[in-house]
Amino acid sequence: MDKKLTYFTLPNLFTLMNLVSGSFAVFYAFELSPEKLYLASIFVFISVFFDFLDGFVARLTKSFSEIGKNLDSLADLVSFGVAPAVIIFQMLKTAMEIKVFTADLPYTDILILLSPILLVVAGALRLAKFNVDDRQKNYFLGLAIPASAVFFASLPLLDVYDPYKLIILKDWMDAVPFKFVLAIIGLQVYILTNFWLYVISVMFFAVMQLIELPMFSLKFDGLSFKKNIARYIFIILAILLFAIFQCLAIPFIVIIYILFSVGDDIGKLFIKKK
Repeated sequence: MDKKLTYFTLPNLFTLMNLVSGSFAVFYAFELSPEKLYLASIFVFISVFFDFLDGFVARLTKSFSEIGKNLDSLADLVSFGVAPAVIIFQMLKTAMEIKVFTADLPYTDILILLSPILLVVAGALRLAKFNVDDRQKNYFLGLAIPASAVFFASLPLLDVYDPYKLIILKDWMDAVPFKFVLAIIGLQVYILTNFWLYVISVMFFAVMQLIELPMFSLKFDGLSFKKNIARYIFIILAILLFAIFQCLAIPFIVIIYILFSVGDDIGKLFIKKK
C-alpha cells in the first residue's frame, strides 16, 4: 500500500487530536455561560500544543504525506479559525449586552456580531495558500493562523485573571498595591467590554494573515545568535513577560511577535542596502 494514503500515521494522530480539541473548543464556546468561556480557550491552547507536536513528530520521523498536510490544514481551520471566531462572537454578545442573536437586531449589531467570520475566511485562504506556496519553509508570508488563534483565545482568560496572584510582582505590589492593581483591573474591564476593540482586532488579524509580510518562524537556523537574533530576543522577552504577568501577557506577546517580525524585515533590508 502507498504510504502516502495511510490515514493513521503518528503525526496524523496528533493532528486528529488537534481537530478533536478544536471541536471541543467550538462546543464549549457555544454552550457555556460567558463566565466559563475560558474553558473553550483552554482547548484552543491544547490544539496549539498538538499542532506543534504533529509537525515536530513528522520532522523527527520523516513521515510527511499529502494526506497529513491537508489533514493538518483542515484541523487548523477548525481549531484556529472557527473556534476563535465563535469565542469572539460570544464575547461580542456579552460586551454589547445581547443575549440572543436574531435577525431582528439592528443591522449594525448584526454586522458587528458576524465580523468574526472574517477570521474563518482569512484562515481558510491562508492555509490554502500555505499548502501550495513553496516559499514558506523557513519563514511565513503573513501571520500563521495559530498565532492569530492564540491572541483571540487569550482574551477570555482575562475574565478569570486575578492581578493579586502575580507571584513575581507580589512584593512590589504590596508596596504600591492600589495604583498597579487599579491599572490592571482597568485594562481588564476595557478589553472585556470594548466591542470595537474586538472588531478592529478581527479585521487586523484577518489582514495580517493574508498580506505577504515575511514573519520569522520559531524554527532555528542552527544555534548562531547572529542568524537567530530576533528569535532569541523574542523568546526571552516572551518568557519574562509571561512569568511576570501570566495570561495577561499572552495577547501582547502576539503583538510583540508581529512587531519583531516587521523590525527583523526592516533590519534585513537595511543591511542589504549597506
